[in-house]
Amino acid sequence: MKTISKLTIGLVLSAFMVINANAQPKSEIPDDNKPKMNWSDADTLYTFQFNSTTNSWDFFQREIRRFNANQNPTENFVQIWQNKSQVWANYLRVNYTYDDKGNEIEEITQEWDGSSKNWVNAQLRTTSYKGRNKEEVLFQQWKKPTNEWYNIMKYLISYNSNGDKNTVTIKLYNGVTKNWDNHKQFLMEFENPYSPPSQVIAETWSINDWKTEGKYEIEYNWRGDRTSEIRYTWNTSTENWLKGVMFEMFYDKEGNQIEHQEKKYDYSNDIWINYNKYNALYNDAGYMTEKTEYFWNRNTKQWDIKDQYKFTTDTKI
Repeated sequence: MKTISKLTIGLVLSAFMVINANAQPKSEIPDDNKPKMNWSDADTLYTFQFNSTTNSWDFFQREIRRFNANQNPTENFVQIWQNKSQVWANYLRVNYTYDDKGNEIEEITQEWDGSSKNWVNAQLRTTSYKGRNKEEVLFQQWKKPTNEWYNIMKYLISYNSNGDKNTVTIKLYNGVTKNWDNHKQFLMEFENPYSPPSQVIAETWSINDWKTEGKYEIEYNWRGDRTSEIRYTWNTSTENWLKGVMFEMFYDKEGNQIEHQEKKYDYSNDIWINYNKYNALYNDAGYMTEKTEYFWNRNTKQWDIKDQYKFTTDTKI
């Protein structure tokens, strides 16, 4: 499950949030914008995983897509390769609905039930708009045995006068009171009106008020792509910002992200230490063709390969 959620690159990863985390959002900036689908003009995308034992590339999963007349995805489902039986097994399916302007307004995620041999509802995401901007994103979870959608959480999104997203508020549904309770809030701060947010303040609702929880400091390249992000936690006792995690992103001349590094702060030595990273290769169309994941080996002080994957529309590589 942990690898699947990372590799369904054509699916929106937020679809797994309710399924895997009981709808408790992480302390991360909510970003439900669906990126350009990997290999978007292909109806089937295969993922191969490197088998270090046999020194060969094995089937891992495949995504099967269907599109409408505007080339927007209407259905996207994932099948997992079963090595023992040598067959593809259904795993996850997502269906999309759009309004007459081409905005995605509904996304239904379903899981495959092997016992009943049917797709079972898991999560419904409904998006409403004000003009061209998203105003509310509602998450609901399918409940048995009543077989109905149950409210879980929602994002409320506000914008500044320039049309930039500047506040995202997360509310959780209280099944007892039938009310929406404040949970987290993200406040974007801009250095100038023409740049993305350089700082984001994260707040948590506590004792009927917003309490500062953390902040993100973000840097970008000339294209507007993030090149670094440092996350801090607010220490209420010392009233100081504590360094936590750093992300560094690197791009090729076409703007493809070819490397992503994660570091954690070591307070005992007052330094950033390597933790995880991945490198990626792309084809001429800008689609990822290969991804290698690494972890930092503290003993040898070098990057060790954790997993290797290749993406292709071919059944063989």
